[in-house]
Amino acid sequence: MKKYNVVGKSVPRIDAWAKATGAAKYVGDMQRPDMLHAKILHSPLAHAWIRRIDVSRAAALPGVRAVITYMDVPQIPFTTCGHPYPFDTPKDSLILSRHLRYVGDPVAAVAADTQEIALDALELIEVEYEELPAYFTIDAALAEGAVELHEGLKNLAGESEFEIGDVEGAMAQADFIIEDTVETPIVTHSPIEPHVSLVELDEQGRLVCYFSTQVPSIMRERLAYALGMRMGQIRVVKGHVGGGFGGKQEPIFEPINAVLTMKTGKPVRLELTREECLACTRTRHSARIHMRTGLTRDGKMLARIMDIDQNTGAYSSHGHNVVFAIAMAFATLYPTPNLRFHGRSVYTNIPIAGAMRAYGCPQYAFAMESHVEHMARELGIDSLEFRRKNSYHLGDPINFPHVSVSTCGLQDAIDQCEEAIGYQAFLKEPRSDGTSKRGIGTALFSYGQSCYPHSVELSGARVRVNEDATATLYIGCAEIGQGTDTVMLQIAAEASGIPLADINLVAVDTDSCPFDPGAYASRQTYVAGHAVKKAAAACKEQILRYAVNKLSVNYERLDAADGWIIDRDTDQRMVSLKEITMQMYYDCHTPVTICQEESFAPTDNMLTFGVSMAIVKVDTATGKVEVEKLVTAIDSGRIINPQLAMGQLNGGNIMSLGYGLSEQLLIDPKSGRVLNDNLLDYKVPTFADVPPIEGYFIETDEPSSAYGNKSLGEPPNIAPAVAVRNAVLDATGVAINQGPLTPERVYLALKAAKEQEV
Repeated sequence: MKKYNVVGKSVPRIDAWAKATGAAKYVGDMQRPDMLHAKILHSPLAHAWIRRIDVSRAAALPGVRAVITYMDVPQIPFTTCGHPYPFDTPKDSLILSRHLRYVGDPVAAVAADTQEIALDALELIEVEYEELPAYFTIDAALAEGAVELHEGLKNLAGESEFEIGDVEGAMAQADFIIEDTVETPIVTHSPIEPHVSLVELDEQGRLVCYFSTQVPSIMRERLAYALGMRMGQIRVVKGHVGGGFGGKQEPIFEPINAVLTMKTGKPVRLELTREECLACTRTRHSARIHMRTGLTRDGKMLARIMDIDQNTGAYSSHGHNVVFAIAMAFATLYPTPNLRFHGRSVYTNIPIAGAMRAYGCPQYAFAMESHVEHMARELGIDSLEFRRKNSYHLGDPINFPHVSVSTCGLQDAIDQCEEAIGYQAFLKEPRSDGTSKRGIGTALFSYGQSCYPHSVELSGARVRVNEDATATLYIGCAEIGQGTDTVMLQIAAEASGIPLADINLVAVDTDSCPFDPGAYASRQTYVAGHAVKKAAAACKEQILRYAVNKLSVNYERLDAADGWIIDRDTDQRMVSLKEITMQMYYDCHTPVTICQEESFAPTDNMLTFGVSMAIVKVDTATGKVEVEKLVTAIDSGRIINPQLAMGQLNGGNIMSLGYGLSEQLLIDPKSGRVLNDNLLDYKVPTFADVPPIEGYFIETDEPSSAYGNKSLGEPPNIAPAVAVRNAVLDATGVAINQGPLTPERVYLALKAAKEQEV
């Protein structure tokens, strides 16, 4: 692959010093002299109608500046889904509603001089509720006679299906038919920074919104819609964000904050507690997935069927879009000529499920890779070889529209993991030592580059070069901790020839920065990176074309690198960029400014591929699973910044281990209340829980991207959980088709298997 000056180098993060020293300002750090503090009264019931609400005592409390209920806000139905216009999920939400659908739904909100006064005011709000039937499971919500949670939708936020080929005919020819049902848990994002917003009015009376968000442009558009305002009346500014993982990809309670600001005329900050974040914001969908596959004796997949029901909670949020993402993975990773898919997204009275890192693929992978393991074992074929045979190879047909593969390092990734983990040697080692049993497991994954063609994919970038050849890059894409800002500057420096240290960054302000939907779908380096490259390259072209006359050489011979115009053939430095740009601005006859804005919209969706392998030790006396080693190899195309990329790989692996082993939001089956809404009882892995992890990049050169890159942020979060699950099966011989694999769940599964033997 071609060598570059800046791309491919582990340059330090541009925000590293500010974050390490505490100089970085998050929304929670912002203060205003007359700032008010907001608090929300949440519904204590899973399903209810507000018969009467009296806020007079709360409003009369000294220090309270505003109290709002459903009577004080526009009743404009909207969808919170963080995808661009047009709306692709039901418009089933209101800023504040009289109809409450889960424990935690907002009932009223207070703005006061202090948080303490606001909390006291909540205690004074009198509400009379009419309790309604509540459903916490998919089956209960779909049962005959169940009350509709949203009128006219029959408790379905979405339903879709497709069939390719002759599934029934292929099943009739199969030598083996394997079936499995897998259930995945509810988990939550748990970013280190809670949901927080600060809204104020500028001198023109416009709303200025400082949000901890992944999607500034979409937040402005959705806020304008819900409030019945024009987008020009709203400015959204994103500062530093302490993680999102999909949980900050849509408005949660920010519209409430905006209403309080308009009502009081003062800046209002709304910061959720950790308990509110866990119980009242967003989760990953839980799912029940049934799979049926017909195979030949030698292990060829003839037909596959998948039925999935996912629990979307009280409101659609991203709802059925997650099922669409699962459908793409189902159709592409294991090419099969005959496919049938059916999916439903079901409303229930539990916390709302939305976008979460890898967007449905962790659920799909946990089910599919468990199913693949079952197939291989049933046929007596080594599961690694079974995956090699049936997984995608470059040139295989793709049975899904607008999905393409021009580069694929999957088979090399399998080889890399096999070698790194010592697969063949492990198979020869002793597996059991009393109550301790060891096993090895594998799981494959694939992921796209964006939401194309389901929703618009468009990113803009602007580069302005100053008189002295320093520059400013303006972008709308959102840095939320993954390193986007640094990578975009690397791309700008590579494409312009201006040194990285000479380029400043402005991101993200909807008043001054180009449009970008935001940080989701692992889209930014692929989509926004292309826009940055185009804008930076256009500035370079403008400079070089001006320099032609000054240097009396052909344009084709000129290039720019490291602050100099060079001879393309000899790499000899000819003149500094500064000398030329000064002349361009101060040429008395033909002065010009150097500023270019470009955009990029993809016309296809390429795939990233990878594999995770795990070695575990299971204590059969207690059910405890210890991961001894985890190895992940991923084909993410060319790596723009290896150090940042490895951070994404390791972070995704650790997050997936939590999904597989310990994390589960527990819902009281009687009340619908979250039982473990704190970080003591909700078990996020700590550094003490992290096993030895090795990560490898299988670099391919993706021609459709800016510099050969493919998606990276989400793919590492897909497979480790199910690789561990398969390793537990290898160690114990017991298939556990429900996550997470807590000691209790593993112990009970082993006990049940032993009792069946007797």
